[in-house]
Amino acid sequence: MPELPEVQTVVDFLKDKLSGKTIQSVKSPNGYSGVLENGSLSHYQDFLYKRQIQSIWRRGKYIIMELDFGFLLFHLRMTGHIQLDLPKKSEYKYISFQLIFSDRLNLSFRDIRKFGRVYICQNLDWLEDRLGIEPLSDKLTPAWLYRELKKRKRKMKPLLMDQHFLAGLGNIYVDEALWQAKIHPTAISSSIGKIKSKKLCIAVQDILKRAIKYNGTTIIDFSYGSNQKGSFKNELKVFGREDEPCPRCSMPITKIFVSQRGTHFCKRCQKI
Repeated sequence: MPELPEVQTVVDFLKDKLSGKTIQSVKSPNGYSGVLENGSLSHYQDFLYKRQIQSIWRRGKYIIMELDFGFLLFHLRMTGHIQLDLPKKSEYKYISFQLIFSDRLNLSFRDIRKFGRVYICQNLDWLEDRLGIEPLSDKLTPAWLYRELKKRKRKMKPLLMDQHFLAGLGNIYVDEALWQAKIHPTAISSSIGKIKSKKLCIAVQDILKRAIKYNGTTIIDFSYGSNQKGSFKNELKVFGREDEPCPRCSMPITKIFVSQRGTHFCKRCQKI
């Protein structure tokens, strides 16, 4: 699933191209109604007709388009892809949602596995209720992280992936941040001291910022624009590198499953 850097990459691609555009019509070429999270196609058509996009930003893994009235949101899930070039006829079976703007520009939401979702709403209160703080905001500080880890007795990896705790982190960047901070993925959060909390805070923000500069990580499915790929894969230290030498100590990277998620770490650097 695309994580914060991949979603930010899509936002950066879209915002200059769509800001100020007026929605003329809404379609679902493949007729898949499951993509519409909160209403029928006719409901979306009525809500979005003649609405103008004011700005586009990200909250967690959500792409948010602020309209002159209300909001339109996308969640890419596993294989969702937003494209502005016209899809080939053979691809229309994968296009579950489409916007046509008044200047005839098209936005197509292509999703092979159909897990992605589109939302319409008048405000974002519901979203704030389900998301924790932004990792790249001023709210994530070593003091905040240490305090919040002490309040909980959870394994570190699933806690960091919990969107109610930190918004936007997923499998890839949690593995990378824990490796950089030398924290075992199954370590109990309340056992993490101030020094390691600070290292983890720095690691999370450092890795996310660097990944954004590389337009995210493409392992299999993620792409943006005209099928452009993220290139942070070449910078990964542990994720997807099972049995390869740890860049820090040369110990072979181990893969285990934590909360049913494939997890990569170094047994020597990240002792429990």
